[in-house]
Order: sequence, then structure tokens, then C-alpha cells
Amino acid sequence: MSTVCTHYTSSEALSRVRDAGAASRFANTVKSAMLWPLRVLRARRELEMLARMSENELKDIGLTRTDLGDATALPADASPSEFLAARVDERFGRKAA
Repeated sequence: MSTVCTHYTSSEALSRVRDAGAASRFANTVKSAMLWPLRVLRARRELEMLARMSENELKDIGLTRTDLGDATALPADASPSEFLAARVDERFGRKAA
């Protein structure tokens, strides 16, 4: 039978866990900042695709030109798909997931 011993007191161990958490949050922030241009580009492409649709095509999926205009007021990296899906759910009285 073996025993595992650590050289750290409980406060030292807790400090290391906190430091690891802070480092992880920092890494996530840096990653998010680096990927921001890709999210903006994706959001713009989604709106451009929808803007090319005819009124009847938009109506078939439960959207209007006004909905697209409202989606352009979102922050640059927000997903217009999520906003527009919620708008369709609202319009047809469905509960959002």
C-alpha cells in the first residue's frame, strides 16, 4: 500500500488552483479576442445570404425584411441566426429552447 504526500499546505494548494483558474480565464479571453474577426465575418455572411432572399422565401421561413433590419442592430459579433430564430419562435408562439 502506498501513500501520496504533497509538499503544499492547503492554502498553497488553494492558491495554485486559483492561479490556474485565472490563467484559464485569461487564455479564454485571448482566444475569444483572436476569433472575434471570424465571428463578425460569419454573422455578416449570414445576413447577406438572408438579404438576397425574396420576400416569399423570407415569408416561408417566418421572417420579414424588418427582421433582417433589426438583426443588423445587434453587436458586430452576435449571431443573427440566434436572434432571427428567436423572432420566428416568438412570431409563431413557440417557446424558445
